[in-house]
Amino acid sequence: MEESLLCRSEEKKERWDGSGFLKELKKLSYIGAPMVAVSVSEYLLRVVSVMMAGHLGQLSLSGIAMAVSFTNVTGFSLLFGLAGALETLCGQAYGAKQYHKLGTYTYCEMIFLVSICVPISILWIFLDKVLIFVGQDPLISIVACRFAIGLIPALFGYAVLQSLIPYLQS
Repeated sequence: MEESLLCRSEEKKERWDGSGFLKELKKLSYIGAPMVAVSVSEYLLRVVSVMMAGHLGQLSLSGIAMAVSFTNVTGFSLLFGLAGALETLCGQAYGAKQYHKLGTYTYCEMIFLVSICVPISILWIFLDKVLIFVGQDPLISIVACRFAIGLIPALFGYAVLQSLIPYLQS
């Protein structure tokens, strides 16, 4: 891993035959595999709960599927989008060797995302009323609300995680 991924101009450039391509693929796999594992784990957290609810009955499955859809759109996706700017800032700070800015950006992002979680949590607490207002079945709405309330701690944890990922990647 000591050698760079890109060729220097003074180095002889290797042809992209089978062996050169496989060497490059191996180097990139060492870097990319942990990030892929984290992304798959994040996705599976929400999918596994829906799979487990499928064994409980149709009402539970409907309510939890509704809650997962609602919480993904109003919470997790929103935090993911808001945290996207930190990747650029952390990369620039690390490249400029301004490590103090790296920490400052990370802590500011963490405080910002956690503060955004408060109104989202209030929305999730009243999810049953929101779903009934838009015409959803009251029984499904109650199950969805209970599940969404259970996801509130995960929302705060996700906010911290989304702040730490760019810091640790840079």
